[in-house]
Amino acid sequence: MKHLLKLMTVAALGAAVMASCGQKNDPVPEKPVVTEDMYTVSAVAETGEVTFKFNSESLSPIWTVTDPAGIKTTFNDREVVRTFKAKGDYTGSLIAYGAAGQSDPVSFTFTISYVELSEGEAAIVNALADKTLCASAYGWWGEGWEYFDDPVEEYTADDRITFSKDGTLVITQGETLRIYNDGVTGGEEYSFTGTAKWAVITEEDVVKVQFADGGFPLMLAGKGDVSVEDPLYHLGLNAKWNASVKDGVVRLDIWQDFNEQYFTVFLSPVK
Repeated sequence: MKHLLKLMTVAALGAAVMASCGQKNDPVPEKPVVTEDMYTVSAVAETGEVTFKFNSESLSPIWTVTDPAGIKTTFNDREVVRTFKAKGDYTGSLIAYGAAGQSDPVSFTFTISYVELSEGEAAIVNALADKTLCASAYGWWGEGWEYFDDPVEEYTADDRITFSKDGTLVITQGETLRIYNDGVTGGEEYSFTGTAKWAVITEEDVVKVQFADGGFPLMLAGKGDVSVEDPLYHLGLNAKWNASVKDGVVRLDIWQDFNEQYFTVFLSPVK
């Protein structure tokens, strides 16, 4: 009986080995590689128009463009024309992804020599560039320009923000300091790393001011007697604010998902 069981076991193992040998292993997909014939980036330096085109049908692109001020724009169109307003050298990277994962990034560059601002963009740039402003009013959005009656809190009123033409900005805190936080965890004190930046852009026919590497979105981040664990505001980094100007006063509006309202700030020239 034992001999019979042994023969049956050996036969079963042999059949399993033969079956496994008869099966073909599926090939392991190779990691995508972006080659020069898979994409083109064509810039018209005099107009700021840049055409991005990705030719591979089996992969999808992720484009990242960094402007001269260090502000990044990411998009995934297969073919698109975008207009860049800032004069100077741009750097970019392209990553392709598919069923086997994503490729290593490949780099590209282009230069914009001059771009004429739209009327709306020029008005905002002229109101901000090489000027020092302060927050003269802020709060949740209302109709018109005469919405805020309450005085600006002392911890904000004595702050100053200076915009430079090169796309950098400097925030000077007054005597009443406040707690800054990272805008993400809401529980850690935020320290500036690098130089805060600003740029005027247009998206879907709306003129906006975009901030990067900190800066204005943290200007209202809390007052001195508010703890790090309980900041007053944390509006986030790298934000895009809808922008308009009237009599030299710049109005910035940003949508807040948590209460589905616009938060509005008025910036007035320091007298």
